[in-house]
Amino acid sequence: MTKADLVQYYEMAAERILPHVADRPVSIIRAPEGITGETFFQRHAMPGSNPRLKLIDVKERKPYVGVVDVGGLVAIGQSGGLELHPWGCKPNDPETPDQITFDLDPDEGLNFADVITAAKTMKKELEALGLHPFVKTTGGKGLHVVAPILADAKSRIEWDECKAFARAVSERVRAADPDHFTTTLAKRARGGKIFLDYLRNGRMATAVAPWSPRARPGAGIAFPLSWGQVKTGLDPRAFTLHAAAALLKKPDPWKDFRAGAVNLRPVLKKVL
Repeated sequence: MTKADLVQYYEMAAERILPHVADRPVSIIRAPEGITGETFFQRHAMPGSNPRLKLIDVKERKPYVGVVDVGGLVAIGQSGGLELHPWGCKPNDPETPDQITFDLDPDEGLNFADVITAAKTMKKELEALGLHPFVKTTGGKGLHVVAPILADAKSRIEWDECKAFARAVSERVRAADPDHFTTTLAKRARGGKIFLDYLRNGRMATAVAPWSPRARPGAGIAFPLSWGQVKTGLDPRAFTLHAAAALLKKPDPWKDFRAGAVNLRPVLKKVL
């Protein structure tokens, strides 16, 4: 893939990407020399930052980078920006979370079928709590299960509550099936298990955006799925920049993502 291919992809996919990244702080993995060269994580605005990128104050010494429109995505592509990792916050409000992300990270040697089973387990747990979970590939070996939450003045929660809820749900799933799940970050604790990564839900934590490319061989993308696709035979390697034109012609399984948001405050009382 060339830089021109990447920019063209961002232009094609802008309507699908922007609802998940616009007006939020976004960390960018840049690979100016391609994925075989040096890559680096850019969080803050840099000297001479492209004027199409937004600067977002997150109460640090330097502002974070943000995207507003397709011009911003093109600017990221022009600078070799291959991955978009936004905060899980409300647009224009870095202090208010508006989604909960569970990263299902399998130990080496596990089959993708195990990840599919894990995603369905997490879906069942979240639905039992009244949430409406969505699912996406990561462009790697796992899946993300993501539940939107309301972020208006009456419903908003703090980042600490967001992370605590994600941890509590993950612990419930682990406790019900400790042979297959772990919530321990250390690699040595993962033997043959799926790590339920709830750490994506703190302030300044990020997760790869739906439709974001990945800086990996194969030109994979993090692809939003319908739950009907999460079944035997699902191959995350099928979702790539090469296949993007055809994929973008299909209905967006996450079109109603925000419409599924619920008030998490009463749910917190059930699990914390």
